[in-house]
Amino acid sequence: MNNPIDSLREAVIRDAQAQAYEIMQDAIAAGQRLAAEMDARIAQDRAEALAKAEQKAMQEQQRLLASAQGKIQKERLLEREKRIAEVIDAARSALAEYARQPGVGRDLLLKLCVEGATALRSEKVLLVVRPDQRSWVDTPFLLAVQQQSGKRVELSGENLTAIGGVIVTSSDGRERFDNTLDNRLARVIDDVRAMIWTRISHAR
Repeated sequence: MNNPIDSLREAVIRDAQAQAYEIMQDAIAAGQRLAAEMDARIAQDRAEALAKAEQKAMQEQQRLLASAQGKIQKERLLEREKRIAEVIDAARSALAEYARQPGVGRDLLLKLCVEGATALRSEKVLLVVRPDQRSWVDTPFLLAVQQQSGKRVELSGENLTAIGGVIVTSSDGRERFDNTLDNRLARVIDDVRAMIWTRISHAR
């Protein structure tokens, strides 16, 4: 026959073991839930980090693309400006060459002198021309300017440094009319640039 004390001891041990098993099972379940939550958080963090990295990479790619496009556009603008400058320089050289020809150059100078003399209010004017064109301003030339402008005309001792044309001044120096080819070209340079720009753009 079993001892009641032994039976009681065994029952207590069985209950303790059962409770320990339940506690262990609860701990295992809690650990599994915690691990699952950590895995989910890690996966979410990874997804967010990946999304941010992709967004940053896309922004960097767009920035590089925009920078490249801006660089290309700048190079095109510089190339067009260079071509425009070349065309204008060529036109300036051709105009200077035209103005140096004894025949047509002298006729052009005469027209510019008459225009400049007429523009001034002074009754006596002085003509400032290039050193290589002073020989053109002879007596017949001065008489022609005087007849067409109604002014008394003399050749100035001052020399012109422009590519051609004339500067007409009053005898007292108070009035000055710049009718040089440089000045006339400067008046239309914006229109010339716009015209060249349009032609270059259409040629692309």
